[in-house]
Amino acid sequence: MRYVLAVDIGGTCTDSVIVDENGRIALGKAFSTPPDFSTGILDSLRVAATDMQLSLENILHNTQLFLHSTTVAENAVVDGTLAHAGLITTRGFEQTLFSTRGGYGRWSGLTEDEKRNPIDTEKLPPIISISHIRGVKERTDTNGRILYVPDEAEIESAVQSLLEAGVEALGVCLLWAIVNPESEKRIGEIIRKLSPNTFLTLSHEIAPIVGEYERTSTVALNSRLGPVVKKYIDNLQEKLINQGFKGSLLVAQAYGGLLPAEKALASPVGMIESGPVAGLVGSRHLGNMLGHKNIIAADMGGTTFKVGVVREGAIEYQRESMVLRYHYTMPKFDVVSLGLAGGSIISVDRRTGIPQVGPKSAGSYPGPICYENGGEEPTVTDVDAILGYLNPNFFLGGRKSLNIEKAAAVFKEKVADPLGRSVPEAAAAIYRLANSMIYDLLHKVTIQRGLDPRQFTLFSFGGTAGMHIAAYGDELGVAQIVIPHSASVHSAFGLTTSNIVHEDQTIKPMTEPWNISQIQSIYDQLTEKVTAQLLKEGFSRDAITIERSIDMRYRRQVHILTAPMDNNPVITSELLEKTIEQFAALYEGRYGKDSAYREAGIELVSYRVRGAGTVKTPQLNEYDFGNSAADHAVVDTRQAWVEKAKAFQQVKGYDFNKLVPGNRIPGPAIIWTPFTTVVTNPDQVAHVDKYKNLIIAREVNS
Repeated sequence: MRYVLAVDIGGTCTDSVIVDENGRIALGKAFSTPPDFSTGILDSLRVAATDMQLSLENILHNTQLFLHSTTVAENAVVDGTLAHAGLITTRGFEQTLFSTRGGYGRWSGLTEDEKRNPIDTEKLPPIISISHIRGVKERTDTNGRILYVPDEAEIESAVQSLLEAGVEALGVCLLWAIVNPESEKRIGEIIRKLSPNTFLTLSHEIAPIVGEYERTSTVALNSRLGPVVKKYIDNLQEKLINQGFKGSLLVAQAYGGLLPAEKALASPVGMIESGPVAGLVGSRHLGNMLGHKNIIAADMGGTTFKVGVVREGAIEYQRESMVLRYHYTMPKFDVVSLGLAGGSIISVDRRTGIPQVGPKSAGSYPGPICYENGGEEPTVTDVDAILGYLNPNFFLGGRKSLNIEKAAAVFKEKVADPLGRSVPEAAAAIYRLANSMIYDLLHKVTIQRGLDPRQFTLFSFGGTAGMHIAAYGDELGVAQIVIPHSASVHSAFGLTTSNIVHEDQTIKPMTEPWNISQIQSIYDQLTEKVTAQLLKEGFSRDAITIERSIDMRYRRQVHILTAPMDNNPVITSELLEKTIEQFAALYEGRYGKDSAYREAGIELVSYRVRGAGTVKTPQLNEYDFGNSAADHAVVDTRQAWVEKAKAFQQVKGYDFNKLVPGNRIPGPAIIWTPFTTVVTNPDQVAHVDKYKNLIIAREVNS
């Protein structure tokens, strides 16, 4: 028997999925174990292996693919555990990282409330300090003509001084290297000659885009991440090999694809938020199976709430990516995050008496108080426990006890008493506050972008999501909520539905009249490049699909959108015009009806090619239908908070493992699975579909 393993590391838990060649799926979940995350990975996989009644060593020995997404990159930025790096740039542009985009750098990435006090805002310190930046005399113009060739002795001097300063990585970002990279390549060759083991990032390879600050910031961030991520991947591979693994390690990218580990190590910045994107990709895959083309995918785990949108089966790219307010530019699917989830710490401002939820998270260690891993600050998970939702008999499959009494006592001292409320009243108020914050984010990515939630299905996943989804989903007005069978490990499941994908792009601003032959040449070169890479990785031409798109904008405007292009390999004026029409439709969908203005003219900015090598995805097992009655699965009746009634009521609790397709569960109800909990409202009914997904909809009175 051969296996595919998928592992997603979150801030609180590490999730895993094991799929055998017959399509049988086992799920695993365990606490994440920073700083050595490999321990949590093996713990999680052992849970899934036990479900298959096999040893982990046996499974790893017969594993073909190990698919992996991780928060290691973003954690290194947030925790400040980045490697020391140096930057070589064009003389006169040493201050680019400090300048950012002028005043925008003071408030980019801040909340609306924080922006209201601009005097109190500050730019973040640059990702690479001025002491580690060197300028060399060189110049290439906007047309790619080399006006001044850099002196080799000056380059060597700059490199040596940075190496002597103790840098572990070097980045090179020269002016207009995206048009002609020859000088940048030459500097790279000299670096490799002087210090072959130093991690190297060249701007024309990792960020071939217009925008000097964004390009430089991406190079700097990638350079500082490189040694950290390499150490992590090397350690993981060593641990897996010691356990008998002989297959291929593939690492998730934030554009919704996988890369072989050695390729992923060259651009670790591409791993940032790869986990949430995997959940979004998995939602699209499951949506296709269930007949849903318009999906709001909401992921609520232990650290953040994340949301992405699938529109007519397509996922949009993010236009501006940031981590801890640092900009970077890489192909990345649009996922928006909020620092609110199960581990989010709750506090009360002593001056104002106003409660605050997040963004700081307790993670897995020390974690929520009820986990008894050393946590001393009340969290959203503690509130969910106080409200009666969590059941120790089901938490992490019954392997972890919960101390709800201790959570309630600390919550009383630190939250309820300062608010002048009883513990139940304060817990219900915090629950409502958290849900309102989630709703605000969902409102921003749907209604404020011109999307009608009533035309979308809400897919909810992540270990904490099920306890909140019914409340904010009902307020959002979606017709239906889907909680996948893999809900608590859905990002890991999404990895198993992903392909190996290489993306490349070229910058060549162009206005009408179009140079069709030049556009054709650009796409031919990009297609040849990504195809050659996939062929090298063992894919046949029949297993390779190519997608093309163009970044474009209206002339003299800043808003760039990516418009998909039909797959006809021959570029024609008609094909280009059809792509522009797609752009106009996307533009109006994003910025409002009649906002498109073709008369202003169109500017083509960059040209993208996405090459995918198709990986066999698991076929979900279909289960036989039973009758609608679900009373056989009731295992408890308890006092729990019912948000719709604004009161504690007697609520039935169901064991998910006893439910079968066709069962209908009227709300209010609590459904306990081995890895997550689902709560429904009085006017909702949940039913189990043929794949053992939970479908929640408004109850229709006959």
